[in-house]
Amino acid sequence: MPKKTRAKRTEIDWNLFVHQPDTQVNSDHAEATKQNLKHIERNFRKSLTNNARFTQRLDPPDAQTWLKNITLRVVEGFLRWYLDNHNVEYQSTFLVFARYFRMYWCEEMRREFSYDLRRKMTMLVCTTLTDEYELDLGGKTQPSVNIDDLLYSTYHLLAVCDIAFPTFRCQGQLSTLRKMMTSTSARPGTLVESSGYMRSNDALKWKDIELYMVKNPDNPTCQVLLMRVTHRLNKGKRNKGVPPVFIYTERNDNLGLCVIQDILEYAFLDNAFASERIKCPRDIWNLTEVPEHRLSTTIHFKEAVKEIPIFRRAVKNGGGLWITDPRRALNFGTALEYEKSTSISAGSKQKGTFYKYRKGAAANLRHLDEHSRNVIMGHQRSGTFAYYVSVRDDTQSAFMETPARDALLKLACNSSLTRDASAPQHLTEPQRRSLEKDKELDQLKRECQALRNDLIAEFHQLNKAKCADAGRYNAFLILQRRVKARRKKIHDEAKERVRNEFFENIGNHIIDQNYQGTSVKFQPDTSHIQPERKQLAELEFKNRDVDNIDDAELIEDRIRSLELRLRLHGLHVPKSLRKRVKFESMPAIKTEPQPFPMKSVTGLECPVCLGVTDIHPTAKQFRYSRKNGLQKHFRTHKLPQMFPNGRQCDIPGCSEVLFRLPEYMLHQAECHKIIL
Repeated sequence: MPKKTRAKRTEIDWNLFVHQPDTQVNSDHAEATKQNLKHIERNFRKSLTNNARFTQRLDPPDAQTWLKNITLRVVEGFLRWYLDNHNVEYQSTFLVFARYFRMYWCEEMRREFSYDLRRKMTMLVCTTLTDEYELDLGGKTQPSVNIDDLLYSTYHLLAVCDIAFPTFRCQGQLSTLRKMMTSTSARPGTLVESSGYMRSNDALKWKDIELYMVKNPDNPTCQVLLMRVTHRLNKGKRNKGVPPVFIYTERNDNLGLCVIQDILEYAFLDNAFASERIKCPRDIWNLTEVPEHRLSTTIHFKEAVKEIPIFRRAVKNGGGLWITDPRRALNFGTALEYEKSTSISAGSKQKGTFYKYRKGAAANLRHLDEHSRNVIMGHQRSGTFAYYVSVRDDTQSAFMETPARDALLKLACNSSLTRDASAPQHLTEPQRRSLEKDKELDQLKRECQALRNDLIAEFHQLNKAKCADAGRYNAFLILQRRVKARRKKIHDEAKERVRNEFFENIGNHIIDQNYQGTSVKFQPDTSHIQPERKQLAELEFKNRDVDNIDDAELIEDRIRSLELRLRLHGLHVPKSLRKRVKFESMPAIKTEPQPFPMKSVTGLECPVCLGVTDIHPTAKQFRYSRKNGLQKHFRTHKLPQMFPNGRQCDIPGCSEVLFRLPEYMLHQAECHKIIL
């Protein structure tokens, strides 16, 4: 490539140049640091909302004045105000907040923070404020996981968990995140959209994946899949320097733990393969034979998808149905909610966060040299590694000079020690009713109902009040949100309290039952799980010795697994039906569902669900027990009053086009005997 010619520059008067004012130099903080500094600014200065922040309560209410005349008293007032208005639990968390305040002050004042004031500020946080606000001096602990925990949680998520995910892909992505974090010790922000980089849409993308069919060095006649994944978004080095590359190989002993199988599934869903010849799972193995003069066949991805994140969020389309967003990355907050919900469903005593998988991976890296650990985990200092691992050596046996009891030690150091799937996951109906008597909730409900009655009495309809008196109507909406928030808060606290009481007393309960001669038994209810999910779990979790199995059988299992996975994306069960539909014993998977008659026998099926293609046939033709139940469900689809372009009747086989919702409902009643 020829060297670019440098553009000719005009002659500069250097004497004039050096006498000009200094150039304004911007800080080079990472995006996450900038977000934290903005958080400080929002709390110190006037808020973007109507809620007054700290300096708005002072005289004069000018933030710049107080920044210029900073004193320990001003700092203490701001820190106390923040503690009064935010739920701060740990001292270490608040010390970080105080450090960001100093950084914010330096950015605004363009000079260093006073050393004496900084020292007094730290002492204030560590002594007076810690004592008065009872800040926890410890740190957040994560339950460590090992391969047994990962195997259990992956199987439970597929075959037992009844959490209602928006789409089946959301459920699969959670499983893939767990497997990738335990395999590489990656932080969650390396794989999904980090909370410190919101709206950046930067996560693991198709351009970070390299997929190959290679000759197995141990058996050159056998071909296996191999994948290289580049971690561009490591903490402190996001899109900078030389990123680490991790290798994934086929896992035929347990297909449920194979990350390559997951990536192939997403590639088919996204139509990501560059070759037009790859149209079904069988083509992956039939058309990628490695030439004799090569060691691999590269499986390319389309240029059009390389900038698209692999892990993506679920959104509602125009018809109110959940779909996978074509471009927007899955954010950390949503993924964390999925993780906590499924951890509770699996019976974990501590829900933890995604970092428990990173901690579990770190435990198996402790015997590597310091440099290798830092490269794999993305650490700059070797001492950081000590925070991730606990004592995992049998010190008792070492002193007694006896063989280490590794199996018991492995059990004692991981979350499976206290896991119990029988732990309560929901509140009972009497418990729910008792929470409605909460004084604050009751007062909010009374205020909300009184304002609603006044608006209806004056304007007859809430919609009219919205236009005639926007101020009072907005106050009514705010009260509704406060009622909802208060109810959710006390429900979450009650559920957490019930779970804690269960784990604190489960040992005594087991002892009492054994004393009475009645052993404690638990059988999970899987009647709400699609039989296809159970069939897939049975295929993928065989835990077999692949050395004793023919390669052709292994390939057929992988193909069948991919076919089942892709089919499950079209067999979704809506959240509203998840607890209602009970599947019978596993039937054979039918290629075509039974056709629905043009005139309903019972009139209790939802016509909109009947027209959706990616719903399980059993859920699609679900019959509600009463008409009001059907009508309540129909309203959840939120169909508009008018269909400008017309809406074809959703009943399969009916070609009638309708333009108004009342016309649509009348058509269902007259032609299909479904009264909505």
